Amino acid sequence: MKAHLLFLVFLTAVNLDGATGSVVEKTTPPAKEPAKAPVKKKVYELPKTGLNQPRPGGGWINVEAVGTRLIVKFYDKEKKPVPPDVTRGFAQFRYSSKNPERAPLHLEGLTLASTATVRPPHNFLVLLSLFTSESAGPAESHNFKYP
Repeated sequence: MKAHLLFLVFLTAVNLDGATGSVVEKTTPPAKEPAKAPVKKKVYELPKTGLNQPRPGGGWINVEAVGTRLIVKFYDKEKKPVPPDVTRGFAQFRYSSKNPERAPLHLEGLTLASTATVRPPHNFLVLLSLFTSESAGPAESHNFKYP
């Protein structure tokens, strides 16, 4: 019986030695530099309201009739809001059953806005001309049906 008991003590000691060896190896891994999280690039989207039009030089404009005013917002190629690169604009509204109306557009912060009243119903053709301070003629023009 002593031999049997001695054998069990030997097996237990061998198992404990192997177990502590593997635990020590797992708890002390080699020092590594922390992994850097990938930089996420913010994805911009154009507004869902109004009408989005591509610009000839790249980028976008968003034209929206808000209340009784026409608002033009500017976006770059990544659809990020940018200040306008034009100083003024001119819009002509062609209704199906009314005489055409005209409205100058002036800078208001990051937008061009009409000072004239855009009367409902907001269902018309828009002839939009954008001007820079250097040019006598329009720097760019857009024709579209709103909405």
